[in-house]
Amino acid sequence: MKKLTILLLLGMLLAGCDVLDKAASTEYEAATKRWTAGDYQAAVALYFALVKEHPRSSKADDALYWAGVTQFLYLGETDRALQTLRLLLKRYPHRDMAPHAQWYIAQIYELGYSDYGRAVEEYKKASEYSDHEVREKSLYSLAECLFRVGKIEEARSTWTRQIKSFPDGPQSRLAYFRLGTAAFAKGEIEKAEVLYRKALENSTDAELTIKAKFALAGCLEAKDNLSEALKLYREIEPVYQNREAIQIKIRALETRIVKKSH
Repeated sequence: MKKLTILLLLGMLLAGCDVLDKAASTEYEAATKRWTAGDYQAAVALYFALVKEHPRSSKADDALYWAGVTQFLYLGETDRALQTLRLLLKRYPHRDMAPHAQWYIAQIYELGYSDYGRAVEEYKKASEYSDHEVREKSLYSLAECLFRVGKIEEARSTWTRQIKSFPDGPQSRLAYFRLGTAAFAKGEIEKAEVLYRKALENSTDAELTIKAKFALAGCLEAKDNLSEALKLYREIEPVYQNREAIQIKIRALETRIVKKSH
């Protein structure tokens, strides 16, 4: 009898939780519809209402995440966004959205406050999560911020760690490109060329491809391989953002080649 009573109570509890979670899901969908419609203030208000009414719901961390992201990206409420995302980490440190919240906290310090030193600290925290997506992009952005604050070798080490951990990750080609930029800045032309070529391997990012080809052409030009450099400049000329600048570059290189042939 006692076992039956316990089972009945457990069943009632689970049924109650299921009803509450369905209600939270309905409210979450309503908030998301407002967001999709561009009514960001209303969406944020609905996300917060969900968290208040259903704090134990599986949607609560999602609601806080999107409230924080919306405050930062669409409402210009940087301080409030930071508070919202920190609240998510405090209340739901082991939920799925916690790693993403930590990454956005780092983004806020980098892009919202231009506080690259603090961003470094926050990206380091984000890079410690097991979530692969968050880890890879955190390592990439961590290296970017280290580079900005003048810690060049630490930045290079971090990009290298990113590539080793995620050799086929969506940001691996960007890391190769940035490593190439760092090498070129130090006068390591041969190394930079290898890295730029790695950035171009299987790249599906059109913007990165243009940048990497331009940078690779610069390496070839520095090595006095003028014909190959000219070929790359001509290749990207039709899609290069500053057509006039690259046309000037091409004409100057053509002149150098002619002079060199005499």
